Amino acid sequence: MKFVARIGDAVQEVVVDRVDGLYRVALSGVEHLVDARKLEADFYSILFEGRSYEVSVESAGPNYLVRHGAHERLVELADASRGGREEIARKSGPSGVDSVMPGKIVRVLVTAGDTVEAGQGLVVVEAMKMENEIAAPRAGTVTEVLVAPGQTVESGATLVVLD
Repeated sequence: MKFVARIGDAVQEVVVDRVDGLYRVALSGVEHLVDARKLEADFYSILFEGRSYEVSVESAGPNYLVRHGAHERLVELADASRGGREEIARKSGPSGVDSVMPGKIVRVLVTAGDTVEAGQGLVVVEAMKMENEIAAPRAGTVTEVLVAPGQTVESGATLVVLD
């Protein structure tokens, strides 16, 4: 299976094949053997280059929120056989940063006009008594902040617009 993936500003071709119970994953032409097992719901155990990782992968609209420990990344996938690179490139203009869970806005960390880096915190959402910082998926300029502290949001609600 061929995909095009965007993580922040980085766009890579990804090819995944099943080989002898493992996955052969080629990222921009560099191949890796990966052993991945689903543990439960959205949790996976991954063995890569002799190291074990536990990750969660949650659907976030058309994208995926991938978490490992305190690190989280929003991953956008497109089918490479259907013009995926062009599809992802078209999305490089203004884009909304959405909440990946329902909750209450605790803090807004940016204002319109702020320049942000990929991974920089934008909004803190409290869900199930845990605070979750929603980070910028790419570098850009904040054009709109659509939420305020105390406001409740649903999963998929646009919080901030980046250009």
